[in-house]
Amino acid sequence: MELVKRYIYAVTHKLPEAQRADIEKELHGLIEDMLEERIQGGEPTEKDVEEVLLELGHPRKLADQYRGYKQYLISPALFPTYVSILKVVLFAIGIAMTAVFGIETFMDPANVLDHFVGNLFSFINACFQGFTWVTVVFGFIDYAGVRKEKLGIKEDASWKPSELPPLPDSRTRISRADPIASIIFTILFTVLFTFSIGLLGIWRFPSEGSSIVVPFFNEEVFRTFLPFIWALLAGSVLLDCAKFIFGRWTTKLIAADIVIHLLHFVLALAMFSDASIWNPDFLAQLADSGLAPIGSEAYELASSIWNRATESLLSLIGIVVAVQVIASVVKGYKIKDVC
Repeated sequence: MELVKRYIYAVTHKLPEAQRADIEKELHGLIEDMLEERIQGGEPTEKDVEEVLLELGHPRKLADQYRGYKQYLISPALFPTYVSILKVVLFAIGIAMTAVFGIETFMDPANVLDHFVGNLFSFINACFQGFTWVTVVFGFIDYAGVRKEKLGIKEDASWKPSELPPLPDSRTRISRADPIASIIFTILFTVLFTFSIGLLGIWRFPSEGSSIVVPFFNEEVFRTFLPFIWALLAGSVLLDCAKFIFGRWTTKLIAADIVIHLLHFVLALAMFSDASIWNPDFLAQLADSGLAPIGSEAYELASSIWNRATESLLSLIGIVVAVQVIASVVKGYKIKDVC
């Protein structure tokens, strides 16, 4: 019956992946046995099913029994998802800081110890901030009532099987890999913009001496936009956490997704329309590096591309955002069809 499937899904969907199939099979058998004992060979009614499920108890409590321990740091309903997201965030921070250390060491191998110590402190600080922000995000989601109204069932003694959330439709389901990948890339970009913006540029590796980087951006001006970048990236992570928690597209999630994409374009427009964000000495530094001497064909090509950098970059960002918005609108129509 549909109610039995919903109950089993509510118990198993946040348990470890390796346990779900066995527990689902066990619950099916247990519920069938309890119904058989109750009806003694007759046909079970919906009331019989509800009474059996009430006897089994709240899905969250039953899941705790299978899990073997109770969880109360954030909330019993959200804690497993909180831990999963926290692991993803810390893993992404580790990858990002390792990449920064590798690049800095490659660029300047003579000061590898300084790079290691500096990145170690940055890693500890980033992990602390990551832990803090993930906890704040999940605390906010729990405080906003998402757990009770959208994700789970009432946790008091008045719980009823009819309050079980519906099974997600395959057309609206969000793969867990999508928000996880998005969170990882968002954190990588955050670390890059925060610690290594000076490494974005043209690299040259001379036969002797340290490597040379001709940066694209005026770092001093770029850093004035960092609070807006952090705020928008934090909004992106918050949205990805919501996707991970819900596990399915809703009209509100789609609307938020479209708003985040549009805000990305607005921020890009504000940033790159300011000509001072670009390195004012880029062409001169490029010529001094020997990669494109003044008067050479390479210099003329670089100058032509550089003069169109803002227009080209904004056009590219606009196309990407337009594709993402269209994809979100299509998801909205799918949800409409399902409903």
